[in-house]
Amino acid sequence: MGRWIGSCLLLLLLSGQIAYGINAVPAHTIFYLPANSNNDAQAYIEFYWQIDPNSITFREDTAGIWRSKVKTEILITTDTGVITHEKYFLQTTPASSLIAARLQNIMDMHRYMVPEGIVRIKLLLTAYDNKLDTYEYIDTFEVPKHGKTFYSQLQLIDTSYKTDLKDNIYLKNGNLQIPVCFNFLDDHRSTLNYYVELNGANNISADQLPLTQTVTISKKEYDYPVARLVHTDTLQPAAIIPVLGRFKTDVLPSGNYYLNVVLTNNKEQELTRQSLFFQRSNTHPKETSDTTGADSTQPLFEKVSVFDLGKTFVSKYNIAQQKAIIKMLKPVANETELISIESFITRPDETYMKYFIYNFWKSRTPADPEKGWLDYTEKVKEVNKMFGSKRKPGYETERGFYYLKYGPPDQRYVVTAEEGTLPYEVWQYNAPGKQSYSGSFLFYNPPYMVNEYILLHSTVSGEMRNNNWRASLYTNGSSTNNLNSRAEQVFQNR
Repeated sequence: MGRWIGSCLLLLLLSGQIAYGINAVPAHTIFYLPANSNNDAQAYIEFYWQIDPNSITFREDTAGIWRSKVKTEILITTDTGVITHEKYFLQTTPASSLIAARLQNIMDMHRYMVPEGIVRIKLLLTAYDNKLDTYEYIDTFEVPKHGKTFYSQLQLIDTSYKTDLKDNIYLKNGNLQIPVCFNFLDDHRSTLNYYVELNGANNISADQLPLTQTVTISKKEYDYPVARLVHTDTLQPAAIIPVLGRFKTDVLPSGNYYLNVVLTNNKEQELTRQSLFFQRSNTHPKETSDTTGADSTQPLFEKVSVFDLGKTFVSKYNIAQQKAIIKMLKPVANETELISIESFITRPDETYMKYFIYNFWKSRTPADPEKGWLDYTEKVKEVNKMFGSKRKPGYETERGFYYLKYGPPDQRYVVTAEEGTLPYEVWQYNAPGKQSYSGSFLFYNPPYMVNEYILLHSTVSGEMRNNNWRASLYTNGSSTNNLNSRAEQVFQNR
């Protein structure tokens, strides 16, 4: 079990030394069974989770052996019904002392066939001696459609080694392969081990051979590799090609990264690709000169604070709430942060979404990150009241987005009954400091949208400029009869 101590250390970092309830880190990866003459490749998920041993209660029996067990319930559904519903007790490994019990790796994994489309998964863990002590994880993901040649999802691996075992859930291609439940590498984990499967390479015609596979680590998805972290291999066609590799990441400073795998043919044409977002926390990175082509005008790495989040304001939010918070931050995020936000929206991860949210406010209000967040939530509440509807919260509307980004306009004109025009609003910003120069926004309500205004035109630097805005705003497509409209007064010749 010694090889997993690093994983346990991260869980201790996240939860602290005192148990206040079950703490777990779930994850899943989509793989595929090979296609045959009757069926296309069929998707299945590996669903796995790790439990912090300091968050559960161990009992000593009369023989001096320490054990614990956790009631486990798994529910996986689609729009058409239940795929699986399991209930059982997860037993820990017997230990000779409480210290040994709290150092063990507590992990479980199951595999389930899943159809294409939206899949919902729920994990409920309950302490066997306290029904109120629970951990609940709910997530929704999509099993995508695939072509004839495609990669499975990428999976980070804790350890993989050859074994003679014949019956073990962690067996894969003759290896005992333990996945990592969190895409996070701290000071105790300087090597990134990865696994992915290439499916359907046997469908590729001979005139496209040989195939080249390139695996990289980059700051942006499928961008230039950083610190020369590149693996290139030639592959021979097969129904499923397992790919197991590793990168030394001691040269990577703390920040957000992507692991990318791309397959090309002999004409350097891309055939398929896959990527995985991960985070690195490295307090003492090795020095290296990076000449891989990244944009030298932008800082290559951002600073990331890593410590016990259990005592901070983000600890109370579940994954659904974190997803909502991530979307709320888009109006006030910088370009680098927006890349991370879009990654979280498509591939949410509970562990480092919390880190991202905390670091987001730590960078803006260092003395009190929680106050920065609470002040912002008041603005979000205001936006929800002003622009929200039953279909969409205010912060996800276009008016709400720009209200949060620039604040309340200095002048706001709401025009709902002007002859010859669709309902619209004009926002003007004149006060210094709101943007590089004074400017205006024109929002309108298209006839195909119910009481939802979208941005039609703006004179603010960096925002959408539409010189043909009159064709959309005026019902006759012309400003001939609307020379005195508020829109013309503000945007004439602009």
